[in-house]
Amino acid sequence: MKKLIFLLFIIVLGFTFVLKEKDWKTEAIDPHVNAKAVLLIEAETGNVLYEKNSKESLPIASMSKLMTQYLVLNAIQNGTMSWESTYEPSDEVQQLIGKAAATKLGMTTGNTYSVQELFAAMTVNSANDAAMALAEMVSGTEEAFANLMNEQAREFKLKETTFYNASGLDGEYIGKGKEQTNRASARDVATIAQKLLEDHPEVLDFTRLTDFTTGDGVRVWSTNLMLPGMPQAFPGIDGLKTGFTEEAGACFVSTGIFEGKRIITVVMDVEANGTDTVNPRFELTRELIERVVLH
Repeated sequence: MKKLIFLLFIIVLGFTFVLKEKDWKTEAIDPHVNAKAVLLIEAETGNVLYEKNSKESLPIASMSKLMTQYLVLNAIQNGTMSWESTYEPSDEVQQLIGKAAATKLGMTTGNTYSVQELFAAMTVNSANDAAMALAEMVSGTEEAFANLMNEQAREFKLKETTFYNASGLDGEYIGKGKEQTNRASARDVATIAQKLLEDHPEVLDFTRLTDFTTGDGVRVWSTNLMLPGMPQAFPGIDGLKTGFTEEAGACFVSTGIFEGKRIITVVMDVEANGTDTVNPRFELTRELIERVVLH
């Protein structure tokens, strides 16, 4: 009987320790940076390691391009276009190029651009005109492509996701009204990232690039400052996509290999540090990985 009581005591003590350890991991996250939604999962299993408000549908800015990447890679896989297929800017893309604040490749009328260049520009430098161009190549119009994005979201069983464009620009910015802004929950964003990495691991060949040179000879740099050699470099990170708009705030979905496992993190609407909207999302991502995965 004494042995049984002692064994029960050890089990209870161990269970209590595990609970305290879990509480420490969740409560100790991010003591100084605030974000509207946070999620950290294991990519292979989907096991949630940490979450905060991960089911609320929020604007997702350029994290939308994860779905654009997925559908473009589908089209390449099924042979409807290739990396060498070329594109000449449409009137619609030219209108977007004219918007000064939009990140863009800067295509010019009369020139042609390969799918590979457009995909690299969209992935590395988050070029919105490149995303729109690829959407037109896949579906004819960006509107038709947005419908395809939503069909794919339904196939993924995403409950809090709606797409209106391929780039993630706010609806008001492109003259379509505030309500026509791409939205998803952190859970849904993580699912898209999971599916992208699972079905098209070749996307990492682009997401791990710190820079690339356009066909016009212009060198552009990645918006992901956590890649090796970048200002916020963190060993293990090899993707995935940043985002920022007025509606979405600063966002980032990252991926990397840590402790032998691929991890996906999502941070949404991260609070700025004064006027700095860029670094806090990377600092929060680093803290999540260090405290939950590498503790």
